[in-house]
Amino acid sequence: MMDNSPEPENSATKFASPERVNSEEILKQYNELAENQLVRMISDAIPDVAMILNKERQVVFQNKALMTLVNDSKGDSLLGSRPGEILDCLHAADEISGCGTSESCRYCGAVNAILECQRTGKSSTRECRITAGQGENIIWQDLLVTASPFVFNDKDYVIFSIKDISDQKRRKVLERMFFHDVLNTATGLNGLLLALKGSTDSSEMIEYIDIAEKASNDLIEDLLSQRALSAAESGDLQVKISRCSSIQVLHDIAAYLMHHEIAGSKRVFIDPFSHSIQIETDTQLLKRVLINLVKNALEASPADSTITLGSRVNNNNIRFWVNNPTVMPEEVQKQIFQRSFSTKGVDRGIGTYSVKLLTTQYLKGKVDFETNEDNGTTFRIDIPMSI
Repeated sequence: MMDNSPEPENSATKFASPERVNSEEILKQYNELAENQLVRMISDAIPDVAMILNKERQVVFQNKALMTLVNDSKGDSLLGSRPGEILDCLHAADEISGCGTSESCRYCGAVNAILECQRTGKSSTRECRITAGQGENIIWQDLLVTASPFVFNDKDYVIFSIKDISDQKRRKVLERMFFHDVLNTATGLNGLLLALKGSTDSSEMIEYIDIAEKASNDLIEDLLSQRALSAAESGDLQVKISRCSSIQVLHDIAAYLMHHEIAGSKRVFIDPFSHSIQIETDTQLLKRVLINLVKNALEASPADSTITLGSRVNNNNIRFWVNNPTVMPEEVQKQIFQRSFSTKGVDRGIGTYSVKLLTTQYLKGKVDFETNEDNGTTFRIDIPMSI
């Protein structure tokens, strides 16, 4: 909605300019654009969500696709807002000056595309990851945004269009998972079976069988994890409550990953002061969350490192934590839970996103992290001792 309040004096910003024009000037700019039939025809002919922004990055005109997206029939309801505020970006409220002014905005594809367009006078297209919503109603979106320069009545504007590519990004991640990760495991398993078939040494055959069993378990776990994530995203995942021991969960995770190929020369260690208590939760989902955290920790750590797991009772919650010795860069910190973001390359982002999704929406808990030079990086999940 249009903000009629005056801009606070000395507005702070940690990235883009905080300045806004008042509602009177916004309406003036809107009326100038709306009175031009060509502007109206072109904007509504754009199939994607589109808006015209002034030099303060405020909306001064919007097309029908945008009005349909926000389910708003009032022509001036979005005027004066910025893109992140319209999309309910969680970071749009981090600073009093709104969208574009928080630390997280430094890594936002949307505001960077707009700023680049204003700076160069040329179109800029970028991918943008948005975490939007309020309370438990959080959604993650992958967007393709384009900012194009537009001069009207000797004033500089930006035509900003948005295309939702969430399904496309999700499909690429799954394709990589099936065609790369799962295929590699299946190929290795097939090689082991061929070696077993040609072996006549009983001790060698037992060794091959043990390795093949582990490979098949890894393959099944990968497939079940992806199935659970897909069901979680669509809201079809059924939580299955069972009773389990917090310390036994840690031992199961350590045993599973200690000899995983991802571990290499690294060690998985359980804090001896971990609390052991019976909890009622979805044990399999909890294990998948912790497996993802430990895998990420192993991948982020140098050779011969130690990854430490632990648990501790905290009021009516149980806290599980995973520590690795490396420090997380600021750029990663600001994007770590966003869907499709990954430090491992293009189309690899699933791990921490699935941790956030499963923990908050299905285990009824919360997840956070701390990273510094003294203690490395620690991820913590807090869940109820009984759902």
